[in-house]
Amino acid sequence: MKSKLRQELLDLLEALCEERLSPEQHARLDRLVVENGEARKLYVDYVALHGILSWDVAAAASGEMSVLRDEAVPKPATRRIVRPATIAASLAAVLLIGWSLLLLRPGADPDAPAAAVATNSDESDGSDTAPAAAAPIVLPGRDRRSDEPSISSAVADSPLDDEQIDVPFAKDFDPVVAIHDAVASRWESVGVQPAPSAEDAEWVRRVYLDLAGRIPSATEAGEFLDDPANDKRAALIDELLDSPEFARNFATAWTNLLIGRSENRRLDRGNLHAYLRGQFAQNRPWSETVTALITAEGSAKESGPANFLLAHLNNEAVPATAVTARCFLGLQVQCTQCHAHPFYREWGQEQFWELNSFFQQTAVERKAAEDGSGMEFVLTNRPVGGPTYYENRAGEMKVAFPKFAETEVDPDKATNRRRELARLIVAGDDPQLARAFVNRTWAHFFGYGFVNPVDDMGPHNAASHPELLQALANHFVARDYDVRALCRAICNSAPYQLASRPGDSETNDDPQYGDPPLFSRMYLKPLSAEQLYDSIQVATLADEFPARAIESSAEARHEWIGQFFADENTEENCESSTFGGTLPQALTMMNGDLVTQAVSGAEQTRLSAILAATPDESERIRQIMLATLSRYPTRDELNGIREFLRKSVRQQVQSGRVPNARAAVEESLKDVYWACLNSTEFIVNH
Repeated sequence: MKSKLRQELLDLLEALCEERLSPEQHARLDRLVVENGEARKLYVDYVALHGILSWDVAAAASGEMSVLRDEAVPKPATRRIVRPATIAASLAAVLLIGWSLLLLRPGADPDAPAAAVATNSDESDGSDTAPAAAAPIVLPGRDRRSDEPSISSAVADSPLDDEQIDVPFAKDFDPVVAIHDAVASRWESVGVQPAPSAEDAEWVRRVYLDLAGRIPSATEAGEFLDDPANDKRAALIDELLDSPEFARNFATAWTNLLIGRSENRRLDRGNLHAYLRGQFAQNRPWSETVTALITAEGSAKESGPANFLLAHLNNEAVPATAVTARCFLGLQVQCTQCHAHPFYREWGQEQFWELNSFFQQTAVERKAAEDGSGMEFVLTNRPVGGPTYYENRAGEMKVAFPKFAETEVDPDKATNRRRELARLIVAGDDPQLARAFVNRTWAHFFGYGFVNPVDDMGPHNAASHPELLQALANHFVARDYDVRALCRAICNSAPYQLASRPGDSETNDDPQYGDPPLFSRMYLKPLSAEQLYDSIQVATLADEFPARAIESSAEARHEWIGQFFADENTEENCESSTFGGTLPQALTMMNGDLVTQAVSGAEQTRLSAILAATPDESERIRQIMLATLSRYPTRDELNGIREFLRKSVRQQVQSGRVPNARAAVEESLKDVYWACLNSTEFIVNH
């Protein structure tokens, strides 16, 4: 970046933090940040330097979580002045990605084998005959030569404000065709060549991770690879969506999003997870689930949904306001409790406290548990009316009444404000709730949403495919918020079938650099902590694990995951993490008890079954690769691993570390297993 431009940007950022930008300067800053990658980086660094909001957490620490004072209405004179945030710092936290940038760099090879034991080649699967070439991807939909406009014919010149997009909904709307039309139109407009169709081994691992939250077992992967049916992908999608593991996987993802992973003595995390799991298992409408989470009452043990607000009702419900907007509406409004949104001018202090006012009847009470287990926390409603008080930047005391989406709610104490908020959030044919869920669900499968970050939607943050986002949201509402139908459409869509390697094109598709995603390939996604734990178990235990042991290991799984996460007292009650390519994760994978036990060759492990099943060296290697990486080795990999085994066995026998050659072979195969589990290919969903 030129020094003159850099100085101009620094001056604008300083003025922004001091809230003295003119409208013209705001527009100039918007353009710089949107159009210049170096400007975006400087913007993020500047935000991080100035820190985040400082919150009063004394009430939470003392156990008093009520958002109400003893009086019916809080007194303006006694309200604590909260230090304003310099800017929406959570945006910086989302943009500062870590190790995943290395994995997502152009040309990165997602299928790199365990480097310690093999080389890579795409020539063969290790058998005497070369594997069949990947079939070219068949994109469903209209004839691209037709003059009929596609759903995204104007995507390249679409407006920034998604609200301006009017996409009529047809009864015969096919979401799979719509997805194809939108992404293919964009590929053509920018001149990008999509990746080839993913081979079965890559695809089956991907769909198991995305829908079931784990890799396929060796048996499941082998059966899929050997199945000649043309419709086997669609059939597997239906099978996984109907399985208990889909409900468990999505319940885990949303529990983490709503209350985090770390322990909280006030909450019953398992009860919230059980509620969400039941909702996904029964395919209940997403609007119904959100309504229950917002309106719940009762104790953490009595009511699963109540745990959501029980986790966030400290600091006068500021976290509850921010997390509700972020999770359900895809809006980052936390900074607006003190000043106007830096880019989204429709949101300011008044709008934040109007939303906050819906929670001002809500309180948390402590009472003795009926089962004699001690004290428990109960979410209750109090008959309180009137406004919420807040202080603006000028030190003036203001009032805010409950209001959402330009609709005012009767502030009388007889009004149940949370019920009214839930009604307004799901009301109408075009709610933000639907767009936010579609965007977040798309990001679950592709690593990026149409809008990124997924929880920062609005006219200030353009969607990559605005018409497609709106069309899918319309369809989602028309289908009564059918979660499985949305997931089924995405998984059957053309982009989801693509390989993770870039296509043969001079145009890059690299959203990690800030460019809008084109979805011309499958982007690499690091495994979550839960996916990694379950996948290690599936890769190393017997085949009955997916159906049986995954349930019995829940406590051990939670304990293993807990070592990477800790609470943080921030505006959204966030948590810190040492997971995601960090040294603690690497050490745990290399030397931790979980992996050590997995490669021990003990009874009832996958390795012991492989060793007992056949003495054939090549078949053992094939089964190890199938169990860990869901594929068979290439010819070069097979030859490389066999060469490693010969050298390793010879060294062990000569050194006297093992009693005989057979023991040396088994020890060497344990090293191969360990290398596969610690490879980049294993810890990444591609």
